[in-house]
Amino acid sequence: MDKNWYLLTRIVGLIVFIAAAAWLINSLAWLIGLILISIIIVYILYPILLWIKEKFKIKHGLATVLVFIIFLLLCTFVLSLVIPVIIYETSELIDAFPHYAGRLQVYLSWLSQQTINLDIEEEVRGYLVNLTDNLNLAVEYIAEASMSLIGGAVDFILVLFLVFYLLYDFKAVREQLIELVPLAKRPLAEEILLIIDTNAGTFIRGSLIRCTIVGIVTGVALAIVGMPYALLLGMLAGIFNFILYIGPYIAAVPAVLLSISPLTPSPLIVIILYVLIQVLDGMFLAPIVLGRIVKLKPFTVIVVILAGGRLAGLLGMILAVPAAGIVKGIVEIIKRGPAYMENEEN
Repeated sequence: MDKNWYLLTRIVGLIVFIAAAAWLINSLAWLIGLILISIIIVYILYPILLWIKEKFKIKHGLATVLVFIIFLLLCTFVLSLVIPVIIYETSELIDAFPHYAGRLQVYLSWLSQQTINLDIEEEVRGYLVNLTDNLNLAVEYIAEASMSLIGGAVDFILVLFLVFYLLYDFKAVREQLIELVPLAKRPLAEEILLIIDTNAGTFIRGSLIRCTIVGIVTGVALAIVGMPYALLLGMLAGIFNFILYIGPYIAAVPAVLLSISPLTPSPLIVIILYVLIQVLDGMFLAPIVLGRIVKLKPFTVIVVILAGGRLAGLLGMILAVPAAGIVKGIVEIIKRGPAYMENEEN
């Protein structure tokens, strides 16, 4: 009886702990998001800091300041160069949306007529007919989301503070985490940190390079074929390319929808262009930049991306793959442990 009560108490305690942890994470979701973004930026900048220290033989504090100033200058350059063009193209797109919506309605009406003689549910035809209304709602949502730019600016400033102090104390934080572990288990802790560095740091840095190239190539290629809003579509392609397998298709949807106008290139040209860029990415960029970092099956990658998107939106979809890689690496360490080996022998 005592053992049963003890087991029941442990189960109840575990359930309470999980519920409390979920409530705490949900309550601090905004802060956790800022910290995760800061960690991503620090993982990108820290190798540059180490290179500057070794190259110019300067102190850690001065190297941190120099790297942070370079980061600020880069942000300022990108914002001053790209943001005005994006604002112009976005407002122009919103103004031209009735034209694209009208063209889309014509295509949808034709498609709806083609499905009348087919064995397709009425709900599907209704969805196709009402797709334009759904797109109108999406544009209204984008217009409302633009009002949150002030809050985004505040978050950006907070991220800058977090990045500076975390960049300065990055090595100390790692050492303190290892010191929390008992001495006998520290080699294991260092191995886990190495797995995190490989799956998070290298993946993030490699993906940044890969997605920047994809975004630039997409924007230039769209501009060459005469596609309007090429810069905006190129940025979307670069951002969504962080999401393996799924992201490129999401980024291609706006371009294909915009290409239905007679003033734009044929949808077939746009589709072929996106396919060719993804072939370039898959055959050359990803193997060269990422190498064999992502040692996960495509099915696993898609599942964890969908789960990450459900839990934490776009940020969750971006971080889902390195997080799954970290879990896989830790599981491999557990499999090498004596307890696991004894169970297999038995």
